Amino acid sequence: MGKYSKIAVVVVLCLLAASAGFLAGLLQLSEGPPSVYLQQTGYYPEEEGGGVKVGGVGGGRFPLAVPTPRPFAVAPVEEEIDEKEIDEKRLEYAEKTSAGRSEFEPASERKIIQTASLEIEVKDFQSSFDAVVEIVERSEGFVSDSRVYTTGTGASTGAGERKKAMITVRVPKDNFLAVLSEIERLGTVKSKHTSGEDVTEEFIDLNARLNNSERQERRLLEILETAEEVKDVLEVEQELWRVRSEIESLTGRKKYLENRVELATVSVLLHEPEPITQSWGLRDAFRSAFRGFVSVVRGLVILVGYALPILILLGLGWLVLRLQWRKRG
Repeated sequence: MGKYSKIAVVVVLCLLAASAGFLAGLLQLSEGPPSVYLQQTGYYPEEEGGGVKVGGVGGGRFPLAVPTPRPFAVAPVEEEIDEKEIDEKRLEYAEKTSAGRSEFEPASERKIIQTASLEIEVKDFQSSFDAVVEIVERSEGFVSDSRVYTTGTGASTGAGERKKAMITVRVPKDNFLAVLSEIERLGTVKSKHTSGEDVTEEFIDLNARLNNSERQERRLLEILETAEEVKDVLEVEQELWRVRSEIESLTGRKKYLENRVELATVSVLLHEPEPITQSWGLRDAFRSAFRGFVSVVRGLVILVGYALPILILLGLGWLVLRLQWRKRG
């Protein structure tokens, strides 16, 4: 029994020591300052001394954890809701939203460079040429280039010659098809080619790069105003010059594409029909014979020109050998 009594006494002492330590920890927590986490999060006790009073063990205090938010009181709606006013506000909000979105979204219109080329055979050359110019001017376009020339074997005498004209015009893109249709009615269309180049992607890329460069320019100007040392000012000005050069290059390319898109290009080749001549062919035969004779004479002259240096060298060699033979004899 003495052995078991000692064990029981030791167990009781251990329990008493544990209880005393637990009570001391509670008192320290209830009387100490708020924790660092509470200070950082902004949660503090409501009463001075920290925590809320807990009934029971010695009236100790526990630290306040997370404060419970109080529900907001909703005032009862006494007035009736005007549905018409709500619909008007919704429509106004939708218009503002779409207007704000359109400022940032790229335009859905595609950028197409339109070109065409026509070859037309006309009976009255001069009147057809004037008609093309009139059609273009009536369509608010202009003639960018024109060339008139004469072809044929008898251009010097006037026999068998044909007049031709190459006209390049620029017309608004909205009148492109109408101008083509009117020009085609001037005569017989021998060939026609139309093409369209989509430059929408390049146009969007140019706008994005231009906006970025302009933002860089504004930022560099702000830095330049605050720079004090000469070295910093020179570096900022050098970078600003580079950005402005890039802006000028992008702006020039953008304007070029806009011009090509807004004004379509049409190339028109006008020519008279080939003259119909009837002959026995004797004149062409004599002409061919004379050309052949001239070609043969020309070939002989060229042959003599190539062979003459060789003949001179051979003659000189033969003379040297002959003199040596005479001396030996």
